[in-house]
Order: sequence, then structure tokens, then C-alpha cells
Amino acid sequence: MPNLPSPNYPSTEQELYSIADTTYDSLEVPENLAAFEAKKPGKYTPIYIASLRTHKTTAFNLPDNVMRKSIHETLRVELTANMQTCCGYFQDLKGYIFDGFPDELCEIKYNEAGMVDYDSASHKNWEKVVALNQKMEVFISTYPTQLTEGFMPSDFEDAVSAASSAFMLKYNAFKSSKETGVGTGAKIKANNLVYADLQNLQNDAHNVFRNDGEVLKQFVFLEVKKIVSPPGSASLGLDLIQDGTNLPIPNAVIIIQSKTGIAMQTTSDIGGHANFTKIDPDDYKVKIQITGKPDINLIKEVNTGVSARLKVIVT
Repeated sequence: MPNLPSPNYPSTEQELYSIADTTYDSLEVPENLAAFEAKKPGKYTPIYIASLRTHKTTAFNLPDNVMRKSIHETLRVELTANMQTCCGYFQDLKGYIFDGFPDELCEIKYNEAGMVDYDSASHKNWEKVVALNQKMEVFISTYPTQLTEGFMPSDFEDAVSAASSAFMLKYNAFKSSKETGVGTGAKIKANNLVYADLQNLQNDAHNVFRNDGEVLKQFVFLEVKKIVSPPGSASLGLDLIQDGTNLPIPNAVIIIQSKTGIAMQTTSDIGGHANFTKIDPDDYKVKIQITGKPDINLIKEVNTGVSARLKVIVT
């Protein structure tokens, strides 16, 4: 994975977007905007303010890790369906080979048509599906007379070609969706730009409202954060389940710690549940300690007003 940029913003992603919206709303209050323009004429134009909101919207619309994982897993399911279609066509092709070629050649022609790749392809070896499709297409174009004599429908070649193209299109999307580092880096860069915009605005606000502390608070990142994400307004729950049996895992030690807070610890109950209530919204490092097993380390974003949960399947 490539080296990823580091987040500059002292907040969760959702907090960053809420802080940006709230701050820009304050900026567009007529008397506030007039004060900024008076201090820096020509900077705080409608075009400039629109660019601030565009940076935030662009960052918001980029998929986060959860969304990218969902996209990847969805494509995996769809890819399986495409694979089954292609493998089904191979079974059809075998039937046409059986009727169109002498018995002593059938086994040779099965292999030429892709039999050597079929088993792996049918067990979700995606590269073998690609190989199987290529061999089927070449075989059909090479032996049109024999296959027609084997009762192959006239539209079968087009159907195989279409299935092959559909699989390849989905497979390329699947591979791209797996490159989480690229997506994560783009998301962090866009978020950092939003934070840089807010810091620039905050710096100007310190000059504009140096004698009006109450208005100034509307443009100070950490002050606005207190409004959109009050301390103690979040919670995090965990469900620990044994892989295979789906039985709950009691008596596991769970330790969580935010970037700026102290570590908190609890133990999973008989149902494998653990809960942390009235915690501050933040990104949390989560460590799960189970007797006889290596520690499990995770990171979870916890936002205000959201009962965040982690389902952890332990192998």
C-alpha cells in the first residue's frame, strides 16, 4: 500500500463536514460577511465562498473506507453471478463439442476450449474465469462448422462474447475497488483541504473579531466542534462472536482510547456485548484482549448522536 497522507483535522470526518457547514453559515450572516469584507476587500466574494462549500461537498462525496468495502463486497457478489453464467456456457459448449467432434477427439477439444481452467474458475479464481472465457471465444471462432453440426445455436457465440465482456467489466471494477489505499489517500487529501480552508478563515476571524470574542467563537474550529459534537454525546458498542459457531465471547477485555482522551476499559458480558456510553465523539483505537488469542486492534470513528457498533468475528 502506498504511503498515505495523514489527517490534519482534530476531529472525525463527519464532525469536519458539520463544522464546515456551521462555520460557512456563520460567514454568510450579512453583518459577519460585511466585517470580513471590510478587513479584506475582494476576498470574501460569492465565488470564494462557493469554492469553500465545493471543497467540503467534494470531500463529503468521496467514499469512505466503509463505503469502499461495501462496494468491493457488492462487486464480489455480482462477479460470482457473472462467473456462474460463464461456467454455464462452458458446460453448454462441451455438449456441442460432444455432438460435433469424433469421440476420440472430445477430451482433447474440451481442454482446448477451457476445461483445464474450468474447475478453478468455478471456485472463484477470477483469473481462471478470464482464461476460460478467452479460450471459449477462440475455440468457437476456430471451429464454427463442427460446433454448428453439434447443434450449437446461431446466437451462442454472441452470448459467450457478451458474458465474457460483462465479466471483464465487473472484474476490472472489482480490482479497482480493492485499491483502498488510493481511495483513502484521496479522501484524506480532500478533508485536509477543507480543514485548511477553515484554518484560513479562522486566522482572518481572529483579526476581524479581535474585540468580539462571542462572534469569534463562531469561526474557531474547536469552539464550533463543541457545538456540533458536545462532549459525552456519543457511544460505542461491541459484539464479539466466535467464527464458525457464532457463539458470543464473554470476559474479553476491551480498551478504547481517542487521540486526545484517556484509555477506557470494560469486559464483554455473557452475551459477548460491551458498551461505552457518554463518550466524546472521536476516532478511537480499540484493543480486544481474549485469553489464548493475539490482541485484536481496530480503529472506529464514533460520531455525536450515533450509537456506533462494532461486530467482531474472532477466528
